[in-house]
Amino acid sequence: MNTKPRSGDAGATQPRLRRLQWRLAVIMAIVWVLLWGDLSLANVASGFALGLLIGLVFPLPPIDYHGRFRPVAHARMIAGLLFDLVHSSVVVAALAFRFGHTMTNAVVRVDLRTRSDLYLTLTSELICLTPGSLVIEARRKEGRVYVHQMDVRSPADIDRARAKVLQAEEQAIRSFGSDDEVAELNRESR
Repeated sequence: MNTKPRSGDAGATQPRLRRLQWRLAVIMAIVWVLLWGDLSLANVASGFALGLLIGLVFPLPPIDYHGRFRPVAHARMIAGLLFDLVHSSVVVAALAFRFGHTMTNAVVRVDLRTRSDLYLTLTSELICLTPGSLVIEARRKEGRVYVHQMDVRSPADIDRARAKVLQAEEQAIRSFGSDDEVAELNRESR
């Protein structure tokens, strides 16, 4: 599943093209109106113009995406995230009130299955949203993340932290991956 960038891929080194990014302009117009709290023609137009300007000055790189959205897998990913939020919040709160307990934290290196920017970003977000863990570095060329993990007491805790990151990546791939990527995950899990 380690897909290395080819010459035409988004991961390859190539100059960014300065072109109008219409979707960014529309999104910026919506955000601008929400920030101002007033739906007016002037706010919509200025937000849209600001979005076009941002897109020209700071163009977003293209994301190479050949998958499809899978609603059932996405619902499982959201349910897992909500469970992790509640569970890890309780654990972190309990640790905060354990007086006399000295926590040992660790930075755990995790090699991901894929080098896709999309999956790297989604995996990092899923990990960072749950209390007690934080992605402190992501290396896209190597497909690797470094995660700060709270309260590590044994090598088993480090293995659990790695498994959690790989599970988050699997959920992202199952939610947005191509049929080939999901089939490869199914082969790996056997």
